[in-house]
Amino acid sequence: MNLTRYMIENIKFKPGIFFLVWFTSFTFFITPLIGALTVREIFNHLEGIVAIEVNIWSLVVILLVVNVIQIIFDVFWAILQIMFFMSMRLLFRRNMMNGLYAQYGANPPPYSPGEAISRFRQDAEEAAYFPIAMADLLNFFIFGVIALLLMLSINSEVTFFIFLPFVFVVILVNAFRKRVAHYRSERRKATGEVTSAIREIFSSIQSVKVNTSEKNMLEHFEQINNKRAQAAIKDEFFGSLLRATRTFIVFLATGIMFLMISAPMLAKEFSIGDFALFQYLLNWVTGFISYMGESIARYHRTTVSYNRMTKLMRGKKVDISEDDIVKASPLYLRNPFPSRTIPEKQSVDHLENIIVKNLTYRYPDSEKGIQDVSFTLRRGTLTVVTGRVGSGKSTLLKAFLGLLPSSGTVWWNDDLITDIPKSFRPPRAAYTPQVPNLFSDTIKENLLLGLPENPEQMQEAINLAVFTKDLEEVEKGLETVVGPKGKKLSGGQQQRLAAARMLLQNSELKVFDDLSSALDVETEKIFWEQMFRIKKDNTYLVVSHKPLVLQEADNIIIMKKGKAEASGTLEILLKTNPEMQRLWEGRFENNNN
Repeated sequence: MNLTRYMIENIKFKPGIFFLVWFTSFTFFITPLIGALTVREIFNHLEGIVAIEVNIWSLVVILLVVNVIQIIFDVFWAILQIMFFMSMRLLFRRNMMNGLYAQYGANPPPYSPGEAISRFRQDAEEAAYFPIAMADLLNFFIFGVIALLLMLSINSEVTFFIFLPFVFVVILVNAFRKRVAHYRSERRKATGEVTSAIREIFSSIQSVKVNTSEKNMLEHFEQINNKRAQAAIKDEFFGSLLRATRTFIVFLATGIMFLMISAPMLAKEFSIGDFALFQYLLNWVTGFISYMGESIARYHRTTVSYNRMTKLMRGKKVDISEDDIVKASPLYLRNPFPSRTIPEKQSVDHLENIIVKNLTYRYPDSEKGIQDVSFTLRRGTLTVVTGRVGSGKSTLLKAFLGLLPSSGTVWWNDDLITDIPKSFRPPRAAYTPQVPNLFSDTIKENLLLGLPENPEQMQEAINLAVFTKDLEEVEKGLETVVGPKGKKLSGGQQQRLAAARMLLQNSELKVFDDLSSALDVETEKIFWEQMFRIKKDNTYLVVSHKPLVLQEADNIIIMKKGKAEASGTLEILLKTNPEMQRLWEGRFENNNN
């Protein structure tokens, strides 16, 4: 990982703002230097040493003007710094989110939500501030060189002996750079564990109370919180130790200065103005050396943050480059987000048939999954996948849609598909899982998901999904907020709302995973009658064991132990296949056999 290259990419993302940040930061250093030189001349005038023929009151006015200019530029510097910092932080978060969406599909990320939040929050902030810190370091360096030259011009011997202790600071910080990175990494990891625990506690309150496990839960939370506290103490202690060492060196250098300049001052070889300037410059130069030590530690902390963010973004997907973490993307900070649109159907999107051969997927470290499943879908047909619990029905749908990294071949209208996840999106395919994903937003927003509103299409989808009556019964209709994960709606209402959302996509292929499992008999009957009514213009792939759906199916695929045991119409399978006979008669146990 090349941190310098990443920083350059960050600067290129917002070059104008960054230049202004650097420039206003530069004035933060230069205006005090002008002020310090002015102060020296004021003291020299008071002492009777006149190097510049300027009235003392003119020098006072210059000093006041310089201070006003510094205040103005400091305000602009603070505003511009925040603008650049927030833009970069948002870019990192966007790129991490893009990576998460691109790689996992139906599999959860390998990191806990708390750990992921820690990387989105703390690591993104650390990396976003790094270019600003380096701009300050550059200005510190420029100012330090100028200050050092001025100090050498005043008294080279004192300057030389003052700077000897600071060599120790650089050696010390560089020697402990790995320890700095280690403690910061452990602190971030422990913080992620605590955040995850808080999420799990809030999502499992009912289970905890039912099992009277409050005490055990609190003890566990206390343990991981203590672990985080210990990691934070180590990180803070080590950082404080380095800062204290640097502060001690500053005081030591100041003491050396006082000892060495006392004799020249008594001999009138060192004026009061020179002393005031020397003392002021010493503070800034020692501040530069101290800041350089902090920057070395920051460099290693930022490296840790970049590593953590890229690991979250990339996961195990090798085609995601680690450089994508700094990839420029529009942020829409001022302009509204563009409306989500479904690509217009092209001739290649029109579905005539889909051929699937040898579709295979195994869950990691497990023998479960599907193996060598082959089938064909034709336009205007209903294909039902059925089987016992654990036979691989849902896995088949997810692998078919590219939500799981499966092997096998898939053809769309006799064209081989090379990128399944991208090929099975609207307008080609739409999918509704058995447990729909709803957001804590209004019913309308859960239906549209960013699509531009078309009242006629939306009402048609609501009618087809048998959701009209439910919409009339809720207090605010389409503007009703459904709560987190749609908890204000019943299971059946959630499924039908998700079905209406899918129907709005107007896709060629509609994939349902046991969608009517939570519907009452009458509602289920009306729902499927609606689907059958529009079947001639649609193609369905459905997981179901309901007799109503099986009877209407053009083709039934029977899954058993991850394999397609048989396929055909209900009539043929009831005559020829024992598994179908058991399923139809309900004589099977809900197990994974």
